[in-house]
Amino acid sequence: MAEDDRGIGVAHANGRGRVKPADAVGLGLVTVDELYLVDALPIFGESQRARARSRQCGGPAATAMATLARLGVSTRMVSRVGEDADGDFLCNQLAQFGVDVSGIQRGKGASRVAGVFVDAASGDRGFLSTPEDVAPLDAADIHADQFAGAQILHLDDADAAGLAAARLAREAGQRVVFDGTWQSDLLGEFLPLVEAAIVSDFFARHWMPQAPPEEILRALLAAGADVAVLTRGASGAVAATASQSLIEVPAFAVDVVDTTGAGDAFHGGYIYGMLQNWPLAQTLRFAAAAGALNCRALGGQIGLPDLATVQEFLEKNPTQM
Repeated sequence: MAEDDRGIGVAHANGRGRVKPADAVGLGLVTVDELYLVDALPIFGESQRARARSRQCGGPAATAMATLARLGVSTRMVSRVGEDADGDFLCNQLAQFGVDVSGIQRGKGASRVAGVFVDAASGDRGFLSTPEDVAPLDAADIHADQFAGAQILHLDDADAAGLAAARLAREAGQRVVFDGTWQSDLLGEFLPLVEAAIVSDFFARHWMPQAPPEEILRALLAAGADVAVLTRGASGAVAATASQSLIEVPAFAVDVVDTTGAGDAFHGGYIYGMLQNWPLAQTLRFAAAAGALNCRALGGQIGLPDLATVQEFLEKNPTQM
């Protein structure tokens, strides 16, 4: 990775410089998360003091790659951020985790910033994001060399760039994991390319309102995914394949500070299990532990556990299934 005159690592401008092999590559959004731990949201005209504040890198696939890096997996992130100080911050934060950021392009405009307000009582949060300023990656920005050597490609959106990447990955014999949060008109083309579709309650409520979990999972499988997983926060996760009946994994009990990034850490943990070729039930349990442990600190990345921490936690909670 090149350096600018301040000694700060700068990703290749065109995203097509020489890159080192990575076992997992993420494609998606990278944001600055400005987090505030609060007792209540301020009312217009009033002032409120936060209990704590933190500034971190965020984004679904980005946090999943940071999770995997903490677990000892070689990872790379493909995205676009602004040619600004926030963009430098984001690249440096991911690089500190060990994520290869040579696939992060730099574009004109400001990097995306999200205000995250975390309820001190429950750990639940609300988001307030700045408008999109830097042009997101499009299909024309996606090239096979961005994913060269990877075993798994992780996508956080079924957009044009994600669809192009999924097609290239499947042509190369790579496995594709989808983090389903937002709706997309391209799902019909996208899901047949996906091995594991891991969708949130938020996605499910908008995709199939009022449908029970099993119906949602069966619909994902019918649409082409090999494995379907529904994450339900404190209610745990449920999964299915065409040949396996429903597998339910309860959420682990931890002292929750902030649930930001819990689902993203789950995805990272799930991909780790895929890389180990574990059975689905074991993979889900490991993923649930990674997600739960990430709730013990403010922000989506500062509390990410390493492999020894997850293993020790699982040993102390042997009956969680």
